[in-house]
Amino acid sequence: MNSNNCFDFLRFFFAINIVLSHLWQLSQSKSLFFLSYISDSGIAVKGFFVISGFLVAKSYITTPSLKFYFLKRAKRILPAYIFVVLISVVGLSFFSNHTVFDYFTTSNTYSYLGWNLIFLNFVHPCLPGLFENNLMCAVNGALWTIKVEEGFYLILPFIFYSITKLKRATLVLFLIYIGSLLYWYLMDSYLQKPLLAKQLPGYLCYFVVGIFLFLNFDRLQHYKLRFFLVATALFLVSFFSQIKIDFFYPAAFGIIVIVSAYSLPFFNAFGKYGDFTYGIYIFHFPLIQLFRQYNLFEKHNPYFVAIVLLFVLFVAAVFSWFVVEKRFLDRYKIAVKAIST
Repeated sequence: MNSNNCFDFLRFFFAINIVLSHLWQLSQSKSLFFLSYISDSGIAVKGFFVISGFLVAKSYITTPSLKFYFLKRAKRILPAYIFVVLISVVGLSFFSNHTVFDYFTTSNTYSYLGWNLIFLNFVHPCLPGLFENNLMCAVNGALWTIKVEEGFYLILPFIFYSITKLKRATLVLFLIYIGSLLYWYLMDSYLQKPLLAKQLPGYLCYFVVGIFLFLNFDRLQHYKLRFFLVATALFLVSFFSQIKIDFFYPAAFGIIVIVSAYSLPFFNAFGKYGDFTYGIYIFHFPLIQLFRQYNLFEKHNPYFVAIVLLFVLFVAAVFSWFVVEKRFLDRYKIAVKAIST
């Protein structure tokens, strides 16, 4: 498989898209409302899941054992995730309207810590005395996708087991794709439960599209212009239609993302200095909430405040990569090298 790709750029692009989408929503600044026309967090999240399906499938195939597959996935997600939950609890205590003593002696603080460490963020999303006058009190509303992503990692070995057992990869992935779409339709349109629709297996259709494109990569590359044009046409029709459920939308969107990853060579070296995407994603929400708590978007020029926020966010992401994420990934590489020699 061609290793020249721009997945690092696409992940960064989707992460910034989510940041801008949350920035105009959470800041409640009318001056930043124009960002709603150029950002869409829903599309960006779907893009992440397509890329995840493609790359995690590749990782699963090339990893020497199931143990190392789970170890690699855990080292990529858990260290920074645990760090952002802990730093939020400790660091934000200084910005709470509770005293530090009251903050750390109330059960709500530890309820937040416990539920968030096991990925059930929606059970207890708020910390005491924080963001009470914001649009929402949630400390980090973006973390819900991490739970879904971890679910994908757990499901993937069973998907490949089914493919191996039945020897019909397309059928297996097609059935999962259909099941995911039906679940989404049932929860979102029929039962009017959009929050449940976003949970597993609601977004699984995007993940399996990534898997399918990985398994059929040679054919995709050979006919990529034809696939891209057809997919773009289907995507535009689906995007602008009024139909609540669209059979072709995830597949068309997935093809556009993966073909783009291998068709923008000027972005292939985008991540040579580090992969800051994950840090950007997990730190942006609490930072926006903190800026909003002190009405910085109203007290000062909102454009300037937004630029300062993005700078602080980038510093946090760089710190997360070099101090937390990269350190654990390097340990994984050393462990794999030791077992293979």
